[in-house]
Amino acid sequence: MSTESEDPRLQLVAPGPRARRWLAGVMLLPLLVVVLAGQFAPGAAGGSRGAFLVGLGVLGLLWCLLDRALRRHRLRLEPEALDIATTFYHRRVALAQLDLAHARVVRLAEHTAFKPLLKLNGYALPGIQSGHFLLRDRRRAFVATAGGERVLWLPVRGQPGLLLEVGDPGALLARLQALAPGATRA
Repeated sequence: MSTESEDPRLQLVAPGPRARRWLAGVMLLPLLVVVLAGQFAPGAAGGSRGAFLVGLGVLGLLWCLLDRALRRHRLRLEPEALDIATTFYHRRVALAQLDLAHARVVRLAEHTAFKPLLKLNGYALPGIQSGHFLLRDRRRAFVATAGGERVLWLPVRGQPGLLLEVGDPGALLARLQALAPGATRA
């Protein structure tokens, strides 16, 4: 891996503790249902205890899987492609496909058209959005954000665009323009 790929300014912003707290909170409701089902289930006490332990084990495994997915949030800039991995999703885009002439750094509070509206196939909690979304202006996008306001919009020719929250969106855009100067000409 090159040092450029390790530059924190060019990396996706990692989800913070807020997303993990929400994940834990979301997991509490099924846990309460399992506990209550174990307490009030008819039948032998041993059978309900066994079901309770199985339910608890399944919830524990599910929580571990979802928490591990939160930790998968990276961007790798290669000489000819941009490689993005976030939670359960992955997207690789050739630099030549990027429409860098229309790419821009946006503040979501000011440019609400870029805010994700509908999750088409994605993972979303307060503090993280990743996967495929419909934006408010009805464009489709592959989204990798961690709840921040400053993002990079990268249109992709013939495909859904990219909405990325990186350490320094302007630095990533400048680096992409330097690597793919032919891509800036429409």
